[in-house]
Amino acid sequence: MKLRPRDGPVTVSRMQARVGVLLLVAIAPVALADERVIQVHGDAVTVRLSKVPVREVIDDIARQTNAEVRGNLQSPHDVTATFDDVPLPEALQRLLGDQNFALVYAPDGALRRVKLLGGTPAAPGPAVATAPPTTTALPPPVDLATLIAKHQPVPIHGVLADALGSRTATLPQLLETGLHHDDPTVRTEAVRSALAALEFDPALRASIIGQLNAMDDATATSFLRQAAGDHAEEFAMQVLAQARANEIRLKASSILQKLRAGS
Repeated sequence: MKLRPRDGPVTVSRMQARVGVLLLVAIAPVALADERVIQVHGDAVTVRLSKVPVREVIDDIARQTNAEVRGNLQSPHDVTATFDDVPLPEALQRLLGDQNFALVYAPDGALRRVKLLGGTPAAPGPAVATAPPTTTALPPPVDLATLIAKHQPVPIHGVLADALGSRTATLPQLLETGLHHDDPTVRTEAVRSALAALEFDPALRASIIGQLNAMDDATATSFLRQAAGDHAEEFAMQVLAQARANEIRLKASSILQKLRAGS
């Protein structure tokens, strides 16, 4: 394996650059301004939202469940959120934040009413489920650099394993190889393995999404250019070609356009 003279302890600046690269290959639907998915399946909710008025989201959920919404929002706001198959009470708690609410069910178990309580807990009753008061909608995400450093080595095969002289590799190794190895085939395999590890690690994916909320395409492009140098366009093209999620490909396409435009 031939790497530029960058081996050794990872410095803070290099880790920050790698964090930026991870944002490009992560599950990133919240970064897409036109993304809006609100789906209710039974008692589970899936959303992909970027700056959507929370009242519209609650009304859409109610419409899909044939329920009605009563009460007013205590603090109307836009919501940015991404989660899959979350139970309805927990989903509403994430969306509404510190506002209390109650769910009223019919005898057959069907949801009939979503009551916005304006911060006052509902009186207990057999047909009412009330969300407990909270100070934050979600716990703070785990530090991304820590997750990268502590991630278990992932299995690797073929030319990548031969190049690294091992059948496993850490995420920093995969990123370093995908960015700087002399052999383009090895670089491609390293990016593929890194993508697979990121897409199937829920904690890492959640941390990336949390940081991605505040990162625009220009910032992500700057991170990639800093980390990859001459291989920045190639790296973005590899992500575009290999990522399985459409959202990732869209993000990579946007970054690739900025790289080619020199912006």
